[in-house]
Amino acid sequence: MFEDSLERQLHSISQNQVDSNAWKVAQLIEETDPAKTQEFIKEAENLKYRTALFRNGRVVGGADDEHMEDLAEFFQSEEYHDGQTEVFTFLNATIVGKYFANEEIYIAAVHSADWGGKALSLNSAFYMFLGVVFLAGIAAIAVLLLLASFFTRRMNRVVMEPLEQLVEGAERIKSGNLKENIRYRGEAEFEHVCETFNEMQHTILEDQRQREKTEKARTDMITGISHDLRTPLTSIRGYIKGVLDGVADTEEKRKRYLETAYESTEEMNQLLRKLFDFSRMESGQMPFHMIKADLAEYAASYVAQKEVTADPRKLKFHFHKKEELIAEVRFDIEQVRRILDNLLENSMKYAMVEPVEIDITVAETESEIKLEWKDNGNGVPEEKLGRIFERFYRCDESRQKKGSGVGL
Repeated sequence: MFEDSLERQLHSISQNQVDSNAWKVAQLIEETDPAKTQEFIKEAENLKYRTALFRNGRVVGGADDEHMEDLAEFFQSEEYHDGQTEVFTFLNATIVGKYFANEEIYIAAVHSADWGGKALSLNSAFYMFLGVVFLAGIAAIAVLLLLASFFTRRMNRVVMEPLEQLVEGAERIKSGNLKENIRYRGEAEFEHVCETFNEMQHTILEDQRQREKTEKARTDMITGISHDLRTPLTSIRGYIKGVLDGVADTEEKRKRYLETAYESTEEMNQLLRKLFDFSRMESGQMPFHMIKADLAEYAASYVAQKEVTADPRKLKFHFHKKEELIAEVRFDIEQVRRILDNLLENSMKYAMVEPVEIDITVAETESEIKLEWKDNGNGVPEEKLGRIFERFYRCDESRQKKGSGVGL
């Protein structure tokens, strides 16, 4: 009966590669006395089997390790077959066992080579897995640190560097240094910001220079005007005092004194009017009344009026225009007249010839109507041409001629 039962068990588990010595070990267990197991343990070890005694799910004899404890718990959960030798596999190891009810003990033999190999394989795989996970974790951390370092350096180069330069530039402007530019080469967007900052700095610097230049010219103008006002004022005081003190002791002399004083007041009035107009232009309150008119006819009328009062020995006019020209443009009649008066005044002052001959030409080009004023004088020195339209500038820096520099 034992042989038949064992053959059936071996046949049923042949697919699980039962150890070839399982038959011999089963015969040894069948013949073993639970009270005398030493001889069985020795013979089982010769067949590469490890043995253990189990009772109530615990190892009470023989090999005592983690796998045997697992096997003890396994037997505790299974139903024992009293007196029947059993062969099966557990954790890919061949197990031969028998339960002895009288002693309440279970004797088990485990093919040690299979079990040990499997344990070693499992342990090695587990530790290898842990090693791979550990190394992968270290590699991932290293990669993250490298990426963080790379992006930090890039962020510092791309963002912080231009920002720091912009802050330094702002501090330089705050301290009054407007000549040092920001030099940054990198991302196009920040390059554009830095270039715009430099352009703003240049604009501020140029505006500062222009203000300094204008302020100097304004100071010079005030000084000059003070000088120009002093001359007619002194003349007025002198002639009036001459009348009061009786120096002008005839009616004819008194009349001449008073006429001279009156002419000096006209000089002062003209100068003050120019200053007033300049002040209105500076504040944006100068009115302009634009109308559409023929510029050529206006210029011809201006020449005709001046010729009536002009001394031909000192001043002559020549007016030119094409007969078919109709030069209709929009302009302020009063302000254009002031421009022409100012040009005439400058020609009379600085031509240094007699008579002064004025050529006025009105012509039409493809895109504009042009009025040209020309005299027969020496002209403006070439080195001063670029400055004649600057506020308060005068070619006559010695101020031998009367004027304020605000006309043109």
